Amino acid sequence: MKKSLQITSLLATLLFSGCVSSMPNMFGSNLSQATNQELLFKTNQVHFMSTLKDNATQQERNAYMDEFLLKSDMQCQNFLNKPLQKPKVDKNKDSLYMSLFDSISSLFGISLVTNTAKAVFLNDDEESQEEKKAYANALTPEIRKGVEIGRNRFAKEMTKKKSLSLKAYSVNNLRQDLLKYDQQCNDDYGLIEINRALREMQSSMYRQTAPAPTAPTIDPKTIKAKVEEASKEVEKKKTELKTTPKLPKQPKPENVPVRHDNVPHSPRSIQI
Repeated sequence: MKKSLQITSLLATLLFSGCVSSMPNMFGSNLSQATNQELLFKTNQVHFMSTLKDNATQQERNAYMDEFLLKSDMQCQNFLNKPLQKPKVDKNKDSLYMSLFDSISSLFGISLVTNTAKAVFLNDDEESQEEKKAYANALTPEIRKGVEIGRNRFAKEMTKKKSLSLKAYSVNNLRQDLLKYDQQCNDDYGLIEINRALREMQSSMYRQTAPAPTAPTIDPKTIKAKVEEASKEVEKKKTELKTTPKLPKQPKPENVPVRHDNVPHSPRSIQI
C-alpha cells in the first residue's frame, strides 16, 4: 500500500507539471540509471544543412532549430521502431505500468484484469520478464504516440523562443533544449503521456467536463482494451504451462575415461 501511494504521489506531481523539460529531474537518478543502461537516442547531425556556431546570429540559430526538430523527429521514429537492448529489470518502467493499471482499474472497474497485470510487474523472475513483453508489445503503438505528443509539446515551447534575442535565448540555451528533446525519445516518456491521458480523463470525470483535446490523442478505452488483451494472453500461457506434463529428467551419462595412448595393450594373464 505504501509503495502504491508513493507511485501515485510521484505521478501526480509529474503529470500536472506544466514544464516537460523538468521531467528527467523529477524522476531523479532512477530514470538516469535506467536510460543509461539502454541505447540512448541522439540526433545524427552529419547531413545537416545548417550549423550552430557559438557566434551564430539569431537567424542562424532559428534555422538550425527548425532543421533539428524536423530531422530529429524522423530519426526518433526509426530509433523507437528498432529493437533496443533494454535492461531486464527497470523499476522506473515497472512503476509507470503499475500506475497505468491502477488508473485503468479506477476508470473502468476491471480490477480482476489489472490485478493480473500488476502481479506480473511485481515480480522480477525470468517468467515475469516474458509476460511483461506481452503488455509492452500490446501498448507499443500508444507508447510511440505518447513520445510524439510529449516531444511536440516541448517543440512548441522551443519555437516560441525564436523571437527572443541571443541575449535572452543563447546558443547554449538552445543546445540544452535540444539535448532534452533527444532525451524524450524514450519509451519512459511515452508511458508518462499515457498516464497523463488517463489522469486527465479521471479529472474530467470528477469535474464532469470533457478532457482537453490533444493531437494526436491517446484514447483511454484503447489502453483498456489492450491491457485486457495482454492479460488474456498471460493467463492463457499460464494455463498451458500448468496443463503441459513435465517430462522426467533424463539421467546424466557417466563419464567413462578414455585412453589416449596408441600403445597396444596385451591382455593381462590370469594367475590361478
